[in-house]
Amino acid sequence: MSGSAQVHPIRRALRHWRWVWRQRRNWESPGRFLLLHALVWLGLNERAVFRYQGARFRLYDTTLTHLMFFHPTRWHGAIDLALLRQLLRPGDTIVDIGANVGSHAIPLAKSLGASSPVHAFEPHPRVFAQLQANARLNRLPNLYLYNLALGDRTGEVAFTDVRSDDYNRVLPDGAGALTVPMTPLDRFEPLADAPITLLKIDVEGYEPFVLRGAEATLTRTDFLYLEANAMHACEYGVSVQDLADSLRARGWTLYRVADSATLTRLPERPTVTEWENWLAARSTDALRERLAGRGVRILPDDE
Repeated sequence: MSGSAQVHPIRRALRHWRWVWRQRRNWESPGRFLLLHALVWLGLNERAVFRYQGARFRLYDTTLTHLMFFHPTRWHGAIDLALLRQLLRPGDTIVDIGANVGSHAIPLAKSLGASSPVHAFEPHPRVFAQLQANARLNRLPNLYLYNLALGDRTGEVAFTDVRSDDYNRVLPDGAGALTVPMTPLDRFEPLADAPITLLKIDVEGYEPFVLRGAEATLTRTDFLYLEANAMHACEYGVSVQDLADSLRARGWTLYRVADSATLTRLPERPTVTEWENWLAARSTDALRERLAGRGVRILPDDE
């Protein structure tokens, strides 16, 4: 082997670690950022368990898990949780569609306690296995997991399979190596006729199709927390405006989640450059009652 061939891996490693060192300053916990990259480089990351939002998680090499580990209170998922914990109460029923590794479902199931059933849906089989492993670490009898996609029809759907990223989603052209089972939420027997406090939907632009398959379920749901993803919605032939219009037509009042302590009324024609989170309330009075004295402003209603 020539000298030049031997030095290439060393140069690659040096470039990688120079990049890691420069990037560390961008994150809430620079030390954890460095530790993560060291553990992944050594192949030891999945043996590590860390605490996030009062629950335990394995250190998987996925984007979302990375943020939970070294950016634990400042990434958008932590902002979601801070707001949802002000909204929810023990005894509430939560449905999490697009649960991923459990970043929302597991902390909520743990903090709300055994009286609050939390139903978590994750269609991708590899990510679902990670969700299961995280759930086992926390031993939550009120957490129910389903390896299933939800949409507007029954059957199978093509899905992306990107190993380096856990934001996999339905393939709009219907062609892919990975297929997963799909059903409308209205036909999902374990939740038939059950009142739902919060329906959280984060499915990378596929939200309108999930809602189409949940018409009956929505009539017994109090609040929606959903992602408005302008980047991906257009690939399915829909838009965030379509999403807002369809919810308003069904009587929902929509709020943009500005931060964990501020909700702003969504304008009639919202501009979403990439993506953002919306909270929808069937009753604005119920929303105000839930958040009263909790340090959350509702604008412009509270102005």
